[in-house]
Amino acid sequence: MTDVGNSSKPLIERRTLSSQLYEILEGKVISGELAPGTRLSEESVAETFQVSRSPAREALLDLERAGLAERVGARDRMITIPTQETISAKYELWWIVDIGRTYLAALRATEQDLAELHRYLDRMARAVKGRDVKRYRAACDKWHQKIRRGCPNEYVNQVGGDCDLYLKWLEVLYDRSPDISEQTVAEHARILDAYERKDLGALSESIRVHITRQRDRILGLFGAAGSAASLTPGAARAAD
Repeated sequence: MTDVGNSSKPLIERRTLSSQLYEILEGKVISGELAPGTRLSEESVAETFQVSRSPAREALLDLERAGLAERVGARDRMITIPTQETISAKYELWWIVDIGRTYLAALRATEQDLAELHRYLDRMARAVKGRDVKRYRAACDKWHQKIRRGCPNEYVNQVGGDCDLYLKWLEVLYDRSPDISEQTVAEHARILDAYERKDLGALSESIRVHITRQRDRILGLFGAAGSAASLTPGAARAAD
């Protein structure tokens, strides 16, 4: 009879290794170190990180599943090159999923949760007045993490997490400076008001408006980046 306990141990170790490798690759993509269009093969990843091809293959599959890479051959991947259509679709998916997870979290929110969200919102408002980018970003990140944290549906959270990751990557590529404005704070305040009242209709509309404006901002910056690239000497020679 096969010893199930002994045979399962290597599989667990390999899965752990592939997860660690994925986290490394994901970090390099999100930071911009691995730029869009960069080619990755199972062989090169395995050689670079001194692992076998099996964990390298699994890590690249996870990178593909997250939307950060695309298959370009039997064993090769390429870091995804964003398009206007992809960006629009990702933001559309984001606001649909975000409505669901935020509403599910609202149903479980306590008075303590609400008080914490109001404190973060107040910090965001004060940071805007002081033009303090670092404090604004910290308060905004904590506000978003808190307002979704209570969602009990792991499947919604997984899809939402993938969206968060992809859109964080887009911000690194095209918008390293956050939108610090009273309008942004007001949008967060409307979301929190609907969240506090557990008003699904108002929550849906306030999140849609907020995310749609973010999408339009990224699309504008994406278009500007493409126009600037087309004017570089290298691009001009390629066009000739």
